[in-house]
Amino acid sequence: MEEYAHFSISPLSDTESSLINKQGQRIARIRGIVLEKAFCIESGRFLVVTTDDCPFEEGFHVSLIEEDGSLLETTHRVIPYTPGIVTAVYAENSDTIKIALHDGETIRITLIPEGTRNPARYIQKGFRSSNGIFGKHYLQVDSTSESAVQQKREFL
Repeated sequence: MEEYAHFSISPLSDTESSLINKQGQRIARIRGIVLEKAFCIESGRFLVVTTDDCPFEEGFHVSLIEEDGSLLETTHRVIPYTPGIVTAVYAENSDTIKIALHDGETIRITLIPEGTRNPARYIQKGFRSSNGIFGKHYLQVDSTSESAVQQKREFL
């Protein structure tokens, strides 16, 4: 997975934007109004990370987009009263990105190319998917908290 710098976004409202390719064409409508990073996947798909840029309820969104611009899934989480929560976004390997948050939490998003149906994963992690609870999910969400890791070290 490689970082892809050829996208830009144009806000449509306070919560949604058009994803624009390097030719200036609108290829998808996505959640979020600030483009944090985009990644190109070997299959030709793209992972796009956006945020809301709202001082009252900062949300971040990860959208999986086909090469033709069709949206396969968007997973998102909103954290009330917490502005500027995303501090870093980077590719971990060919199918996983990591998102570091201001409070030490790290979110790992792993691409599942064929998709899966496991509603408990989203409910437990505080994320919502555009495909609903029982829809097919292409993005697996895992998170770790720096404070939880520290507590475990102190316990051992």
